[in-house]
Amino acid sequence: MPPKKGSANKSTTSRSIGAPSRKASSQTKQAKSNAQKQTNTRSEYFNRNGSGINSSNEYESDLSELIEDVESDPDEDGSEFGSSVDNESEDDKGSVEYESRDEEDVNSVKKRKLGTRNPARKSQTTPKKSTKRPKRVEDDDNNDGEFDSREVFIPKRPPRPLNGIDYEQHNIHPNTFLFLKDLKKNNEREWFWDHESEYRAAKKDFDEFVETLSARMTQIDETIPPLPLKDISFRIYRDIRFSNDKTPYKPYFAAAYSRTGRVGRYAHYYLHLEPGQCRIGGGMWHLSESNNQGLQIMRRLIDRGGKRFKAIIDHPDMSKHFFRNPKLSPLEQFVAMNQGDALKTNPKGYRKDHKDIQLLRLRSYTIHRVLSDDVFAPKAAPIEKIIPIFRALVPFIQFLNSVIMDREESENDADSQGSGVEESDVEDH
Repeated sequence: MPPKKGSANKSTTSRSIGAPSRKASSQTKQAKSNAQKQTNTRSEYFNRNGSGINSSNEYESDLSELIEDVESDPDEDGSEFGSSVDNESEDDKGSVEYESRDEEDVNSVKKRKLGTRNPARKSQTTPKKSTKRPKRVEDDDNNDGEFDSREVFIPKRPPRPLNGIDYEQHNIHPNTFLFLKDLKKNNEREWFWDHESEYRAAKKDFDEFVETLSARMTQIDETIPPLPLKDISFRIYRDIRFSNDKTPYKPYFAAAYSRTGRVGRYAHYYLHLEPGQCRIGGGMWHLSESNNQGLQIMRRLIDRGGKRFKAIIDHPDMSKHFFRNPKLSPLEQFVAMNQGDALKTNPKGYRKDHKDIQLLRLRSYTIHRVLSDDVFAPKAAPIEKIIPIFRALVPFIQFLNSVIMDREESENDADSQGSGVEESDVEDH
C-alpha cells in the first residue's frame, strides 16, 4: 500500500531532526567527561602538592596559573564548552593540551617538593653585613637623629707636623707629649681610631727611646738581661673588665726592667711617661697579692732591726735623687711614698707600739721621683739625666731580690751580705 501523502516527508523530517539531537548529546557527554577530567586534575593537584609548597605566595601563583589553563576557552564567545559540531576535534586537542599542561605543573611541583631551588631565587644572594658604623644624620627641623644606612668612608688623619724637629732615639719628641695630652681629654675608641697615625708615631718614638735605655740598664745592673721590647714595654690598652673606670686607654707610656722584664716575681726599675706626671722609680708593688711569703720575710727582717734596709734608704744618693724634702727624714719619706695600700692597723703577730710599726704596715716597697717634661725634651740629653737616677736604685733593687724573692732560708744571712754598706750584727727586738 503506497504511503500516504506527506508521510515520507514526515519520517524523513523526524530522522533529520533526531540525528542532530543524538550528535549534540554525544558532544555534551564528551564535554562533561572533559570537565570531570579537569576537576580530577584540580583535586589531584591539591592532594599531591598541598604539603609541597614552601610559601603562600608560591602556592597562589602556581594555583592561579593552573586554573587559568584549565578554564581558558579557545573560542571567542567566552562560553565554557563549545556548542558547534565543527569544534569537536578542537575540544579533543584541547583536552590533550590540558592534560599535558597538568602533568608539567605536577612535575614542576614535585621537583620543588624534592628540594630543587628556584633559579630566580638561586641568583639572589644575601648581602653581607657591613662593618662600617652608620653615620648619624640630624636635620635642622627634626631634633631626633636618624641613622643613615649608607657607608661613609672617612680618610685617616695625617700625622702631626714635625715643626722642624726630627725623631731621635735618645729623646722624646714634643708630638708624643701632645698626643698623650689629647688622649687624656678624648679617651674614646672613635677618637683613638681617628688619630691612629699619631698613636703609631708616638709609640714608635717611645719604643726607640726604651731600646736605647735598655742598653744602658744592662750595664748599670748586671742582673738585668737584654730582653725584647715586648717584654719591657706596657700596652696602652686598659683592662676594664673589673674596673669602675671604663676608659679604654692609658694616657701614658710605661716600661719596666727586671730579671724577667715587666712581669715576674722580681723587683723592677720603672719608667713612666705622662705629661705633667713623668716618673722614675723601682721596687715591689702589692706584695700581699703577688708574693705574700716575701712580705712575711720582709716584716721579720724589719722586726729584727733591718739595718741593711735602713742603711740603703739613708744613703746620700737616695737623698740626692729621691728623698729631697729637708723637713722629713728619708725613712719617713719612704713610708709616705707607700701609704697607698698600707694597713690601717698593726699586722698580725706584731705589737702596736713597735718602733718600726709604720714600716711593718707597708705592703709595697717602692721609691719614685717625679720628673719634668723638659727632661725628655730634644737637646736635653735625657738618657744621661735618667741613668744616674736608676743607678741610685741598684742597691735597693738588689736587696729586695735577695731578701724578698729568694727562699725563706735567705732570711738568716740577708743582713750579713755586703752591698757597699757595712752592717753590724742584727739587733734583737
